Amino acid sequence: MKRLLTGLATGLLLAAPAAAQQVVGTLPTESKISDLYDGQRFGTFFGWLTTGLDPVGVRAKSAPVVGIRYDVLMGSPAYFTLRLYGMTSTHEVVDPTRPAANRLHGSATNRVLGGDASIEVSLTGDRAWHGIQPLTRLGLGVISGVANHFDATGYAPGASVVYLVGTGLRWSIRPNLDVRTDLNWMVHQMRYPEAFKFGTSGDTAVIRSGTMTPLVTNRAVTVSFTWGIFR
Repeated sequence: MKRLLTGLATGLLLAAPAAAQQVVGTLPTESKISDLYDGQRFGTFFGWLTTGLDPVGVRAKSAPVVGIRYDVLMGSPAYFTLRLYGMTSTHEVVDPTRPAANRLHGSATNRVLGGDASIEVSLTGDRAWHGIQPLTRLGLGVISGVANHFDATGYAPGASVVYLVGTGLRWSIRPNLDVRTDLNWMVHQMRYPEAFKFGTSGDTAVIRSGTMTPLVTNRAVTVSFTWGIFR
């Protein structure tokens, strides 16, 4: 009996080092989930802004868009984002003083500036899955034309409130560099001049029925590069 107990004790002592070398769970280098180096981030973005048609057809046409952004972690899984952006496009010039048959008066440059603030929610918290962090967002902003004249009356588009909803993917390339793609929908209101409704000639008015302040939608696809700051 004594020999049996001695043998069992010896076997357990020999097996202990081997058991201690076994790994429970997943090594950090092999994990599909990784921590993100969040805080404050600043970056630039570029992309394409698609504009839909308005009832009259004087909106800025689709064009490239560029801007800057600032992101800060509010607390997992929410982020606060600020963006400023601009684009240069063209638009059709409508002259309400002319008859309907020859009212189009060529095209002109259309410069647009905008900015928005949004709350982003990460679907993976403050971590990434395979290096990717999926995000959704809701925001509010302002968009405005700059020194643009849509028609012969000297009308220029003023500032409008923008309602934003979107989604995106963020890739953590290095601790201090992220690349992300975003898809945003931006809804805002246009305001036509009174001359479009009443006209200044005996011909039919530009807008014979319907609202003078239609809602229009922009869709933007962008790529961003952001860097950590104030660390």
